[in-house]
Amino acid sequence: MKQFFLRQWFLITLFILLPVGGLLGQSVPGLSESVGQYVNTGYLVFFILFGMSITLPTGKLWETASQPTSIILAILVSIVILPLITWGVVLLFSLKPFSAGLLIMSAVPTTLASAAVWTRKAGGNDAIPLMATLLGNAFCFLTIPFWLGLTLGQTLPIDIWSLMSRLLIVAVLPMGLAQILRAIPVVGKNADAHKVSISMLSQIGILIIIMISAIRTGPIFQEQSGNISLQQISLVIVLCGFIHGVGLWSGWGLTRLLRGNCEDAIGVAFSGSQKTLAIAIDLTTSPILLATGISPLAIIPPLIFHALQLIIDTVMIAKFRQTCSDIDAKTSPQPTHSNAAESISTDLK
Repeated sequence: MKQFFLRQWFLITLFILLPVGGLLGQSVPGLSESVGQYVNTGYLVFFILFGMSITLPTGKLWETASQPTSIILAILVSIVILPLITWGVVLLFSLKPFSAGLLIMSAVPTTLASAAVWTRKAGGNDAIPLMATLLGNAFCFLTIPFWLGLTLGQTLPIDIWSLMSRLLIVAVLPMGLAQILRAIPVVGKNADAHKVSISMLSQIGILIIIMISAIRTGPIFQEQSGNISLQQISLVIVLCGFIHGVGLWSGWGLTRLLRGNCEDAIGVAFSGSQKTLAIAIDLTTSPILLATGISPLAIIPPLIFHALQLIIDTVMIAKFRQTCSDIDAKTSPQPTHSNAAESISTDLK
């Protein structure tokens, strides 16, 4: 419950920091340039992912791995279906300068925290998003460069090897290091005991990155405001909601099609459709991709997507619970007439 309300606090703060950071970047002379020159958000992302990873219960993860179908489906939705859908959306609609941000958002792995929390709140199997997180992040140094090379690489000179090296250091190394340290009993015990505090510190780190990014983006947004219409921003919001909705529907539908139970379907739906904000922000603000010519405004779609996934999935918690309750009622065996008669007889006695 504490983590659930923590996410609501995070969402509210995110909406406050975006305009505040943008205004500071526009109004304080030299602030944007200084932040861009002297602040390296890669270090923050490293410690954020380390903090989130050290609270992942390794034992429960490997128990789930013995029944891999749902995990495979979650990863399939996250790193195959959503990137393909997003690529099609970008080809259909003129979204510049936001196209790169949408493609980056779709390529990153599932979120490290909220997918498990939302799955648990909906009564699903929360080991699925945990395992999908571990595997998705472990191989993101391969999957992200693949998708960005295939989509953005057609028009931008992306240095794939530099991108892979950055992801290995920023995304894969902290997760591996955290899981190794967690194997030490005293470390794992303390990580579990302070899970909420660690989660809060990680989210504060994300908010700091958002503030820094907003400061950097403020002057650029002001310069390009004439080329950005309200209609374009609205379209990005609608498309982010659509892409996330496709992920939810695909995760649930594929799991049920393969005769998976409701609990597993919930886990696949949430973990397949949610995306991690930390890695998306790091990529949209990284010198490697900015040097290719992507707009700094590419950070906007991941922020919109993250906010929408929290709002939509909060509503889906009740929807999934009700759907599973209806399915359980239909599939539970009905009492026979003789059993019903015996029950009445017993009650009368």
